[in-house]
Amino acid sequence: MPDLITHMAFSHLIIRVYELLKKQMHFSPFRTLFYIGVILPDILTRPGYILFSGTYDWTVALHTPMGAMMVCCILSFLFEKAIRKRAFLYLTFGALSHFILDALQKQLIYNNYWFFPFSWKSVGWGIAGAGTILEWIPVWLIVILIFEITVWMGRKRKKSLSE
Repeated sequence: MPDLITHMAFSHLIIRVYELLKKQMHFSPFRTLFYIGVILPDILTRPGYILFSGTYDWTVALHTPMGAMMVCCILSFLFEKAIRKRAFLYLTFGALSHFILDALQKQLIYNNYWFFPFSWKSVGWGIAGAGTILEWIPVWLIVILIFEITVWMGRKRKKSLSE
């Protein structure tokens, strides 16, 4: 599985590009929900079967799109009715980015059950090896830094041109 830093870095770029395309210039609290959705599948499952190895069969369903969507739906009910749908969508799309990134990796154990409960066939494209993901953390961080500096400089330039 890609580590949480890789998941967060990948998703940060996705949500920031989305916000820039929408010309959303301020921090959105929904971005936080997107980040929660990104780490949700691992947070729901990892502690259980790391601490109690016998729980894997019970927790693996939470590391599926269907399981994550059910949890996202439950979590969305913690919000006011006016923003519940939007909260659900941000949580769900965050979880979806998690599953896409997981599918890019060669699997040591098969647990990308995208079609659960209809199929136990694991989905994966095997592009990156399990150990190579960690080597990319510095690259992710540099890409994010360059991206954010570029966005900041663009805003600063746009502001100075409008004055």
